[in-house]
Amino acid sequence: MCLVIVGRRDPPLPIASLRAKSQLIEIRTEDLCFSEAETETLLNRLLGIQIDASTVAAVAKKTEGWVTGLRLAALSMQHQPDIDPKFFEPHVDAHFVMEYLFTEVFSHQPPDIIRYLLGTAVLDRFCGPLCEAVCVPGAEPFACQLSGWEFIKWLRNENLFLIPLDPEKRWFRYHHLFQKLLVNQLNRRSSTEEIKALHVQAGAWLEENGIIEEALRHYLAADDILAAMKLVTQHGHELMNNQQWSDLERLIGMLPSHHVEQDPELLIFKAWRHHVQTSGCDLKTKIAINRKIESLINNWSEKALAFEPEIIGHFEALRGLEFYLAADGENALKYFRSACDKIPMHHKRTRVSAFLFLAAAYQMSGDLETGIAIYTNEIQKSIDQGSDYYALYIEKLCYVYWMNADLEAVRQTTERSLEIATKLGLSESVAFALYFLGTTSYHQNKLEMAEEKLTLLVNDYYFLNVVMATHGSVALAMVYMARGEFDQAEQYCEKALNYAIDTNNQEAMRIIRAYEAEYALRRGHIAKASQWAERFRSEPFTVPYLFYFPHLTLIRILMAQDTSDSRQQAADLLYQLDGFLISIHNKPFRINALALQAVHYNNLGKQSVALDKLTTALNLAEPSGYIRLFTDLGPQMFGLLKQIVRQNVASDYIGQILAAFREEERAVIPEAANRPITSDHQSLVEPLTHREFDVLELLSKRLSNKEIAAKLFISAETVKGHLQNIYQKLEVNKRREAVEKAKHLGIL
Repeated sequence: MCLVIVGRRDPPLPIASLRAKSQLIEIRTEDLCFSEAETETLLNRLLGIQIDASTVAAVAKKTEGWVTGLRLAALSMQHQPDIDPKFFEPHVDAHFVMEYLFTEVFSHQPPDIIRYLLGTAVLDRFCGPLCEAVCVPGAEPFACQLSGWEFIKWLRNENLFLIPLDPEKRWFRYHHLFQKLLVNQLNRRSSTEEIKALHVQAGAWLEENGIIEEALRHYLAADDILAAMKLVTQHGHELMNNQQWSDLERLIGMLPSHHVEQDPELLIFKAWRHHVQTSGCDLKTKIAINRKIESLINNWSEKALAFEPEIIGHFEALRGLEFYLAADGENALKYFRSACDKIPMHHKRTRVSAFLFLAAAYQMSGDLETGIAIYTNEIQKSIDQGSDYYALYIEKLCYVYWMNADLEAVRQTTERSLEIATKLGLSESVAFALYFLGTTSYHQNKLEMAEEKLTLLVNDYYFLNVVMATHGSVALAMVYMARGEFDQAEQYCEKALNYAIDTNNQEAMRIIRAYEAEYALRRGHIAKASQWAERFRSEPFTVPYLFYFPHLTLIRILMAQDTSDSRQQAADLLYQLDGFLISIHNKPFRINALALQAVHYNNLGKQSVALDKLTTALNLAEPSGYIRLFTDLGPQMFGLLKQIVRQNVASDYIGQILAAFREEERAVIPEAANRPITSDHQSLVEPLTHREFDVLELLSKRLSNKEIAAKLFISAETVKGHLQNIYQKLEVNKRREAVEKAKHLGIL
């Protein structure tokens, strides 16, 4: 015998036992819900028109597959003079649906249940204790005698539009349409103040239980702005410590902006978030926020200042960052020392930044040893307290080593911090470690390692720090350029630009636009690169401490333009930049500037000066094994290195750089290997590359450097570099001699 029982409640039968014996087939509410396809079929039949897919999806989401709601909405639509499927969705919660829910469901409930339903109408999700928080016995008009779990049990037994949210059935919500009915009834039966009181009670319970964002929504719904602001300030540092920057930004964004602008502590949170998101590069915005904070603090009384040393400490750290980026080491030290004394140990994330930049300010002032000693002492304090946060201290130490051009120290420190950060799930720290491992690998010409780490950074962690990831994208594009994989380089540049635009990150856009000019220059498109150079505003230098520095691209473009004016502009800019980098003890970019000066003086025919500059650069670069800083400057640098190696200056190190040049030439122009080679040609100390053959052939046709550049779509500067290499390989000094020697050897 088969028995079919239909009802809203479970029948008084041993359901669990029957289910265990497979003697029961259950068709529950969720089984009766319509899918999108079923919803579409029903609506098309009821209305006699074709409903578009987007409308069907919206209606299915709103009704959650509730068939009666769908039928009533369709019925409501049929009473309209014109049936337009575009306007069907509003009818889902129109009069017919609400009337049915009221008369057939709500009005049949006992008074105690109705009070509970009205009291919980403001909750988007609820559990037993939260229900009790808003329906406290003795607190009219929503006072209830049932416990929260008894109320939920009633809803479940009655199948009263209750939807479980977790497998354990601890959290629930109402069906969207049923909650709308409850909210409508609440608004009709209660005063504004009574409804606000419900939100405050809900917010207090959620805050106490660490559900911060939902608590904030309820405080804001109650117009309790002070409670909302207090909530964010109390939990802001915990979010920062856990590297939950996007959560912190979202919470602050929920607050009324005019209130945020009048609260120094909230502005301090915004300032730290801005610092992380821009890697500290946007000095103008940093100054603007600092001035707002300073103005608010200056209006405090002396008594208030005495009670808020932590806020003062944070502000001093932000001022220190401002001075550091402006290359004012003396004031940076002053503010960071004071900040480190005031920021408490439990404000871990900001304390790390304060001590990091204190060490960096010492390094900027030429006293790296003191900076490292202070910083490592702070790391030991963190370890002694049993804090896992020492991982972040270790990771940030990479930055100080980077500014000192100590790539091996960067690598060793980063590998250790990556292991710890991965274990602890610190996403920001993982991203930071991937960035430094990737960029140091690039500089040392370990391109496979660079590609691996930078790809992970760009693909998985871009959102954590857009500016740092943008620099990582530039480094990754340069990896692909070194291999001659230009399509891949363009792809990552385009991806980075799109993300910068989507997030409206001006600093990231500035970096990518500059690198696009660098890319154009390397491909020989000087006119395109020059367009960017004309728009670029070479403002006073700020401290460059990430991978890419646009001013270096500007200098290269000016050198490539090869006019008397551009050469002078390049010389002036190089002179100013070198002085600036010396003053702040910035070694990695000083190496870059010296290498560029070597190329510049060589172009002017001042070979001895060029070789002196290059020797200084090599002496700074050799301990860490910088390779790409030199190979990225192309054939002219190759020629200079060939000359200097004869002087027995760092010959082993230069040999590594020259080998990287040859390897890149093979990667970029693989077809050169297929070029016919004569026995005489094989006798050359070093064979000509594919591009050098092209230049030599055009040289034999008596073309000028500019004409050769136009034919090959490269710059006149690059042509000069190729000619210099040709002269060295053929052991000649003049253009005609090169052509004659090449003919004699059978190369032409």
